[in-house]
Amino acid sequence: MEYAHNLTTFALLIATMGMLSLSIPVLLLGAANRSAKVPLVSFLLFSGLANGLPALIEFYPPLELYGLAIFLPCYLLVPASLWLYVQAITSPIPWRFSKPQIKHFVPACLALMVSSMLVALPRETLANLFINDNASPISFEAELIVLCAFALLVLWVLLSAMYVIKILLKLTRYRIRLKELFANNEQRELLWLSWVVLVLAITWLVSLLYSIPLLTNQALPLPIEIIGFMHFCLLWLMSLFGIKQQPGFEGRYLKPEKDTQQTQVDNETLAKKYQKSGLGDQQLQRIADKVENAMSSKKLYLDPSLSLMKLASETQVSANYLSQVLNEHIGKSFFDYINSLRIQHAIPEVVAAEKTILDIAMDTGFNARSSFYKAFKNETGLTPSEYRIQKSM
Repeated sequence: MEYAHNLTTFALLIATMGMLSLSIPVLLLGAANRSAKVPLVSFLLFSGLANGLPALIEFYPPLELYGLAIFLPCYLLVPASLWLYVQAITSPIPWRFSKPQIKHFVPACLALMVSSMLVALPRETLANLFINDNASPISFEAELIVLCAFALLVLWVLLSAMYVIKILLKLTRYRIRLKELFANNEQRELLWLSWVVLVLAITWLVSLLYSIPLLTNQALPLPIEIIGFMHFCLLWLMSLFGIKQQPGFEGRYLKPEKDTQQTQVDNETLAKKYQKSGLGDQQLQRIADKVENAMSSKKLYLDPSLSLMKLASETQVSANYLSQVLNEHIGKSFFDYINSLRIQHAIPEVVAAEKTILDIAMDTGFNARSSFYKAFKNETGLTPSEYRIQKSM
């Protein structure tokens, strides 16, 4: 396989493998949330192995005959591993691998079976299949195994598309749920992961263009440096962010018994649940008044750790009823409602200009200056500096 002899590509592949040899131990040796990071380690390991295959062949040329046998199970493990990682870091309770999740590895098991049959073929047959240009006739058994292998490649394409869609939808629902439950979500919204998944989808499409010609020793459609660089950047980003990223509900996990009723909650299911709650307009107004009185008298919105559950405890109203009142009667999510109150509280201090913006942000319950700026602009349409200038004119 002459492609691995390209110096630039070879350097990228070695750099990728070197990076993974450092990041994977860091992820596994971290004391916190190790179980949530195992799927990410699996994703990095099998991605690195599949895409580092040309470099491995450079070190050990006989491995070229078994390229497809290695590539196939690795690539079918990658999307399933990424899906489990997303499940782990968006889980509202501490995540653990469970029996129902085994189904995600069935395609990889099939790929492993086909790979085992490929490896069991005589070396001459493998050479005729993947190396020799003037191949001699091969047996029906070998043709059938290769046909199954390429059928699994097609399955990988379909599964990858399905998992990308599922991941993006899950991340969207996860962010909606964060806003329904918490007022501060810094470094928990996983926006980086949505972008990485989109880049990953593009990378997988490009990989598909390379996979068949690369494994059958044919001319490549584009310079191989492109795919090597894309995979290096992708795995570097996943390693960097994965090491720093903690599960979104870390430190504020929900009780498991409540979660069984709330898992996979989205706007549509919330609406159906509200229709069955039996709250009339008068009850909605009474709870809304109770919430607003609690906010004005106790200034609960200044608490940086305020959550829907805390508010439910303070008002002696169930979290489900509170969420219904906020969404249906007040017309805001918990996140938007609390941050709106915080900004209204901060406006006089911004105009007075006696404190720094950071001090004002911290005093009004925000955990980061950037979050304060974003909420302030959402509420007023201006940055704090622009608002101060406008009011001073």
